[in-house]
Amino acid sequence: MTSSDIAGLAESVKNSAIVLTSLSGAAYACGYLAVRARARALGVDPGFALVDQAYVFAGFRFVLVLLISLLVSVPMLLLLRWLGGRALRLGAGGLRTLEAGGAVVAGALTIWAYLATTRVAGVLLAPSSDWAAGAALGRNAYGAFLTLATTAAAAALLLWARAHVLRAGTLDPLGAALGLVCMLLVALLPLQHGVFHADRIARRLEAPPPGTSGLAAPIWVVDRASDRVSLLGRGADGRPRIVTLKADQLDGVPVVGIGSLSDAVAEAQP
Repeated sequence: MTSSDIAGLAESVKNSAIVLTSLSGAAYACGYLAVRARARALGVDPGFALVDQAYVFAGFRFVLVLLISLLVSVPMLLLLRWLGGRALRLGAGGLRTLEAGGAVVAGALTIWAYLATTRVAGVLLAPSSDWAAGAALGRNAYGAFLTLATTAAAAALLLWARAHVLRAGTLDPLGAALGLVCMLLVALLPLQHGVFHADRIARRLEAPPPGTSGLAAPIWVVDRASDRVSLLGRGADGRPRIVTLKADQLDGVPVVGIGSLSDAVAEAQP
């Protein structure tokens, strides 16, 4: 092996390391966004920690869900590509009108998706019949459909923006608008994962742990982040209450059941 071959191999290894580090950092950041979005949706306070293994697990799960969503979206993307090829026959004027109208519709749907996702808050204490709140508790599959639609839309807009820029030969206002909408959808994906897909498991405790004298059974562990846990139970007035404790205060308290967040909310209601 010559010196040039060794130098080329070393450069390839260096580039691979940079790519892997970047991807790991992006997955970690997405995990952080997912955990924070989940906390806001449930109404719990996980505290703040820059380094937390929960972000790693949430990021890995987000990437897995994203890849599955992309795989499911392939048939629709192929159909959109075929329709795009047919649209090229409209001519320059007709195609530009169609693209401008499509960009407006995509922007409007993106705003709606943000509103539908971010309006979900405090569902443990204020359950609602709203479809988004139900999806956050795992009561319906609308959250999965919304995430799938967002993933497919982001991929389609990325391909659309690339094709438009290559066809126009420059980044014109329409191409920039398509790219902006695509970036907004990509940023929305980890938030949707946190609201609709992050951990939905709750654990029922046998007895109230120390420091929760104002919380009556049934008591559920609904969130665990860093060194703190959040418990859901009933207060003295019979209404649901959330109490945050240090994780070591649960040492020695038996877990007598495992269910969903929906089960915990149902039992905590008067």
